[in-house]
Order: sequence, then structure tokens, then C-alpha cells
Amino acid sequence: MSFLRKVCPAKLAGRCSFVVASLLLAAVVFVSWHSAKSPDTGKMTTKPDTISKRDLPRNADSEEHLEEVVPSLRKSANLILPDVVEVNDDNNLPHMYKEFDKNPEAFLKKKIPEFNQVDVGAAEKSRIREDRAGGKKKHKRKGAKKGHRKGTPKVSCVINGKKKISCLRTKAGEVYMPFKFIQDYFEVSGEFVNNSQGSGKDKNNKGTFYFEQSHTPLFPTATEYRVGGKFMYFGQYNVEGRTRVMLISGVHGVPVSNQWDKKGYIYPIQVAQYGLSHHAKLLDENGASDDSLRVLEDGSKSDSKWQVPSGSKILYQLSNVTREPVVYFNTLESRGVSEFPSLKIDEENVDSCVSFDVKFLSTSANVSIVLSAGDDSEYVLTYQSEGFYKKTGDDNMIYGIGPCREWCSLHRDVMVDMKKFVSDWNSVKHLITSIKHLEVRGEGYIDNVTISEHCHEGHFKAASDWMVRNQDNNGGWPVPVTRVITSQKLTLPPGWYSAMGQGQAISLLVRAYLKYKKPEYLTAAGRGLRIYQKLSTEHGVRARFLDKFNWYEEYPTTPPLFILNGFIYSLFGLYDLAQVSQGQTKITAQQLYSDGMKSLKVMLPLYDSGKGTYYDLRHVTIPLIPPNRARGDYHAVHISQLQYLGLIDSDPIFNITAARWVGYTEGHWAPHN
Repeated sequence: MSFLRKVCPAKLAGRCSFVVASLLLAAVVFVSWHSAKSPDTGKMTTKPDTISKRDLPRNADSEEHLEEVVPSLRKSANLILPDVVEVNDDNNLPHMYKEFDKNPEAFLKKKIPEFNQVDVGAAEKSRIREDRAGGKKKHKRKGAKKGHRKGTPKVSCVINGKKKISCLRTKAGEVYMPFKFIQDYFEVSGEFVNNSQGSGKDKNNKGTFYFEQSHTPLFPTATEYRVGGKFMYFGQYNVEGRTRVMLISGVHGVPVSNQWDKKGYIYPIQVAQYGLSHHAKLLDENGASDDSLRVLEDGSKSDSKWQVPSGSKILYQLSNVTREPVVYFNTLESRGVSEFPSLKIDEENVDSCVSFDVKFLSTSANVSIVLSAGDDSEYVLTYQSEGFYKKTGDDNMIYGIGPCREWCSLHRDVMVDMKKFVSDWNSVKHLITSIKHLEVRGEGYIDNVTISEHCHEGHFKAASDWMVRNQDNNGGWPVPVTRVITSQKLTLPPGWYSAMGQGQAISLLVRAYLKYKKPEYLTAAGRGLRIYQKLSTEHGVRARFLDKFNWYEEYPTTPPLFILNGFIYSLFGLYDLAQVSQGQTKITAQQLYSDGMKSLKVMLPLYDSGKGTYYDLRHVTIPLIPPNRARGDYHAVHISQLQYLGLIDSDPIFNITAARWVGYTEGHWAPHN
């Protein structure tokens, strides 16, 4: 390709070579076409199989060039040639080639507009002129390396006098730095969306790069906050899908966390968020009927699809409590048998929730959900009376659901339960094709077996009931593990309370009370106020800023941290309770809320960094410690929280501050001096 290298400047090597080579092939086809025509008729007599050197333009000066160019372009000639010249035009081709041969640089400037815009450099210009004049001098380009566009000078960028990276410099003096460096250095994000076909009039536009100042998208702008309605933006949360959620407890129906203890524990904040997120999704679903709900077994025999092997029993009996028919099962006499009574499901939507009520009469009793995989294998989810959870082999996962000597209600998202056990989940999830059937073993009762797209109400109620059952005598929901903060400088031993946990639990219980009208939910919410009234130093959550302003601590350390998002969540719990309670509970909730709002309006500017927000004020309360900047996702939370506060409080500080913080995510930083 020496000829192409002579004619084409390095900075346009790719496109220029394409045009020139196409023109050369056009000339070859033209000459061959003429040589194949009958002298008398002008019609084709034969189709040439080979092209000789003499058929090429005179600047194609080597057999190597012939062997390199012609075979590689012959195959796609029909696609390439029309873009350059019409080969069947006797007058056009000689004229085009003559123009090219006379002045290659002028020809290429005409055919490639960018030719005039690129600084090819003095050496390149000299080489073109010499080649046109028949000069023999060879000019070696410097700095061309593999993967680097020819003709675009590479330069070194020295960052703060310490680090060197490779950059590119254009004719106009612009320096282009690798986006990977910019992304990490400035904490921004970007994504390239490819368009291999080009778009619109600009067919050379192969895609679009989307630059974002923030790594995290903002929540939709808050438009309404209603007690009993959706809690803020929690409808977007998928708590059970978080990596730090070990599984959903079979006994309690709430998340088990492994964030601070790998053995697993129930974290009250996580339980509250789980309940609030499903409550919000439940409200979204209430507007439409749940066409996906299928009743598989409700005690009637009409639609029963049980398959009962020999030695097992499936009987319909009246419940001693409700006097409604339920299903009695007994497989104790079928020892050594591999088949057990099964209820056909055949649901292809594997992202479904299976619900059932069960009462075990034997310790060996269990209920299993069997899933089919594409390779004719099966996965089995077993819910048994003993144990916490365990895995036996790659295809059998066991959840302990407690003794269930009284009726237990279970609502299990099948794929969530699967995901928490399977290590290579991304490979396995595509194999599962259907929920095949439900099996029972041992002795017990089962009733109200259903399958649907979701179990939002079951999850919401399970979380609310857990809050009632697990509130301690102080009115709090203690965290059962140690929390270490700021590189082990601050430690909270097991049993600490969180104002954020108290507030979100109260918001959850208020919504449960408004839905089910059961007084135990509102009573538990009222008892939760006691922790707000006790100082952090007295095993409570209340701290003092400048010994003047009350602050409810997410992590009640000494000295206090004054975490912003946890404090605001605690305020919403107080607000919710004040709206629905009566008597002393209402007075106390309203007073605690007013004290907190007074503190927030004074202290809010302290969390503004000019480019983002601070997560807390540890740099104020702990000597010689740097500020703790809020990550993008926490900055988004701060913005949304202020927008919701602006809906329930008329003070303009919330909306004005929220708008400024939105601007930070778009690069509109506070001015400097």
C-alpha cells in the first residue's frame, strides 16, 4: 500500500485510502470493461478473471500493490464504486482519474471536506508535494503507535506534577484527556450509545456520548405527601434484592441482613424499609384488579389438582377454629417412597409469589415448591418446621419457618428465595422455565394456596407485625449487632437504638393502623416516642448541637455525628404520628417534631459544601477528622427529603435549598470569591 501512504496524509489515512483505493478499482474495472468489449459491437464478449499490471493507473507502481488492493476491494466493488464514480460512464471515469492524477491533494480536498480542516503538518505537506513532483525522499512519521489515530499528535499530560497520562492534542491546541481519568478524578459519569449505521443527515455520526455530573439519577420531584399514602420515594426500593440482605426469613417474613455480621441478623431499619416499600407498591396496584391471582387450593374439592401417591393421604376436614374446610395431609406411612402429594401449579411466570397457610402436626412436616429448568432438571425450595436456613446440594434449598404448631401464613417470592441461595445466579435464572408444583410431606394442614405476580400486602403486613412483636420495654427496636464508625474511633455495642429506625417504624405502623384499623399498631407507634426523649448518653437518640438544638441521631455516638438523612426520616415518623394520634401521644409527637424542625432550619446550611452535601457533621464534632461528603445516592436522598418537607412546611428554605442542590448535580456549583 505504499502508493496510498504517499498520497494520503496520516491524519486522514483511513478515509483517504478508502477513496483513493476505490478510484483505482474503478479505473481497473473501467479498463477491463473496455478491453472485454467487442471492437465492432461494443458488447461484452468475456468476463476477465484477472487484471494485469498494465491495466492499472501509472501511479500503481508495484505487483505488491496489485495483489494487495484488487482482491480486497473486488468483492465489494458494487458497494464501493458508486460512492466515488459511475464506472459505466465512459466520459466520467477518465476525467475523474485525470483530475486525481494531475493533483491528488486538490482531488482529495474536493472529495473529503475534512482534508482542508486537518493540520497535516509541514512534513506531511512537503511529502505530498515531493511525491507529486516525483521526488524520491521518504519521510518517516514519528509518534505513530498501534491503536493511535495517525496524524493526531500524542502528548503527555502531567497531573498536579505527580502523575503522567497520555493525551491527544489537535491543530487548534485543544488537549483531549481519557474519559476514564476524568471520570475518576472528577467523580462524574458517562455512557457511549453506539449507532453503527449513523443517524439523520450525518451518516458519519456513529453514536452519542452522554455525560452526567452525578453518578446517581435523582428521584422524581415530590408532588404530594399524605399520611397513609406512599412513603416518599420508597416505591422505587427493592429491599429484598439488596446484596446485604441475606434472605427473607421463613419464620418472620422479613429481611435478614449480613451487613455487619455475616451470620445474619434482623435489622429494624431494613424491616421498616421493606414494609414501607411494599406498602407503596401495594397502593400502586390498588387501582387495577390483580388478574394474575390464581387460587390453587381453598378447601373446596371442585378445582383440586392434587396427585396423591399410594401410602399418602389428602383429606378435606373442617377447621376447629374457623369451621371452614381445609386440607389435611399425611405421608408418615409412606416412608422410603420418593413421591409425595403434589398440587399442580404450572406457572410460566417464574417471578411470582406463592402464598399459603400451614399448620404442622409433626416435626418432619414441610412444604416444597418445585421449579422446572430448561435442561429437564428441577430446583426445590423447601419450607420446614426446623432450622433457620440451609442448602443441601445445588438444587435443594431449605428455609426454616419455625414450628408452625398454630397457623402460619407464608408469602414467598419464589425467585427471590432462589437467588439468595444460588451463587451463580445470573447463569441459573435463565434456565428456570416454570413453577411446576407444590409438595407436602409429614403431617399437617394447608389452606389458601394462591399464586400471583406479587405479594405486596403480605410483605407489608409481615413487617408491621414484626414491629409490634419485637418492640422492647423502652419502646424501641434495638439493633442486635455492633456498629463501628469512623475507622473504629466510635463504636456502638449491640442493643443501640436508631432515630431513623424509630421514625421509619412509626411511619410503617401508622400506615398499618390506617389500613387495618387495629389499635395495636397505633399503640406501638406511640410507645416509640420514648426513645426520642432520652439523650444519646442515656441509651436514647437525642443529641444537642451547641447545647441548644435537639437532634435525633441515626447512630447515637458520643460525640454525636448529626447525620442529615437519618434525622429527616425521624421527623417524618413524628409528623405521621402527630396527624393520626390523640391525647398525650399527639402532644408529645407534635412537640418533638417542632423541636426537630427548628434545629433543621438553623443547621441545614452547614450541610452545603458548595458542590454537593455533607453526610454528617463529624468534621465539626470530632477533632482533626476530614468532612464526610455525601455520595451521589445520598445527595439524591437529601434533595428528595427537602422537597417532601417543602410540601408539609411553608418555610421556603426547603425548596430553595433543594433547587440549589439539584443544580450541583448539573455542574452549577456555588460561586467562589
